[in-house]
Amino acid sequence: MRIEDLRVFSVLAQTRNLHRVAQKTGLTQSAVSKILQRLEAEFDTRLVDRQGRGVELTAAGRVLVERAAEVGASVAQTYAEMAAAKSASAGRIRIGVVPALLESALLPVLARYTARESAVSFQLSVQVSALLFDELKDGQLDLALCFMPDMIADEELQSDEIGSQRYRIVARQGHPLAHLPADPRMLHAAKWLLPMPGHGLRQIVDRYFDDHGLAPPQAVIETDAAISLLTSLLRNSDLITMLTEQMLQTWAGRDLAALPYETAQFESRIRLVYKRKTYLSPAVQQFRSTLHEALTGL
Repeated sequence: MRIEDLRVFSVLAQTRNLHRVAQKTGLTQSAVSKILQRLEAEFDTRLVDRQGRGVELTAAGRVLVERAAEVGASVAQTYAEMAAAKSASAGRIRIGVVPALLESALLPVLARYTARESAVSFQLSVQVSALLFDELKDGQLDLALCFMPDMIADEELQSDEIGSQRYRIVARQGHPLAHLPADPRMLHAAKWLLPMPGHGLRQIVDRYFDDHGLAPPQAVIETDAAISLLTSLLRNSDLITMLTEQMLQTWAGRDLAALPYETAQFESRIRLVYKRKTYLSPAVQQFRSTLHEALTGL
């Protein structure tokens, strides 16, 4: 039994038409028919019934489709684990991070780690959480540092809570809101610089206003870039946004001030995510422990 034959049969189960299978797989219709005949001969049973221009799966055909899906998942898992093993043998750690945690959490750890571990190299992916999860499941990453509102609800992934990140609402020094009492309604009417909808930071902002019975604020500027890269917009306008407390103390936060709003309302848990039941090399496990030690208590 050939894996490629099972893949073609799975496409046939979806399309129920030999001509469409040929279009989707790049094979000739004759080649598709031969694959079907080969499978039926191998199992000594009919897998499809012809009906007009299409086909319908028999009971045996439905069983084979289920097994083909399991085989396909197993093959994909094997390739992912072999990629991880190859990366591990080269002392390579593949880590992903959301933009908001890059400078405040990951880069300081990387700087210290690479100074003492010269035999280890890193592949770094900076993406939103959803894309990092896809890269983990595809075997392209070993670890991902993300914000998570709760335990991750994905059977393929698991995660460790290793700290939390606290944000401040920030604006240029001398901003009209800087010396006024905290008022969610005035904050709602302000001009916001925000990440795109669905981003973890955007969800924190929306949740704050929802808790105060207000609709999400209107973003004057939305971006898929790290907010820390755009702080010059704040220094030269009345825009407001959110930065981590650590980022506010860096060069990116110069000439910016935190507005007088309760910080406990703007906190998100940091989780280190990795694929369930996959190989983590000694180098990856050691760096995972280093991240735990460095970020616990943030």
